Amino acid sequence: MNKRFILTLAATTAAFSLVLCSPPARAAGKTVVVTMTDKPPQYHPDNLKIPVGTTVEWQNTAKTLHDVTTDADSAQNPADVKLPPGAKSFDSGFMAPGATFKYTFTVPGDYTYVCIPHEKDHMVGHITVTK
Repeated sequence: MNKRFILTLAATTAAFSLVLCSPPARAAGKTVVVTMTDKPPQYHPDNLKIPVGTTVEWQNTAKTLHDVTTDADSAQNPADVKLPPGAKSFDSGFMAPGATFKYTFTVPGDYTYVCIPHEKDHMVGHITVTK
């Protein structure tokens, strides 16, 4: 084997190892995906623990409208949503099938969010944001 081939193989192997051994999407500055489904309407996963600085991307993989909100004024039952002190509410608005919404968490604490059209069906998600 020639030297160039060995160097290319070593670089490719190192890059592949970094992909396989990289930490899960819970590392700060990373993006974690939550999908929204039908039958039953749910967030997957519906419970996350992430560090400050993580972005969560909700993807509507369903065939119906969904949304993501922590806005107590929009929720059918304001007690269904929760924000830590100092955090501002977020609301994706109604998301058509295939739509996405991203939010970066900068305030540590516990968040509880709902899907307004499916709140009565207990479509609720929880995120704990750590320092």
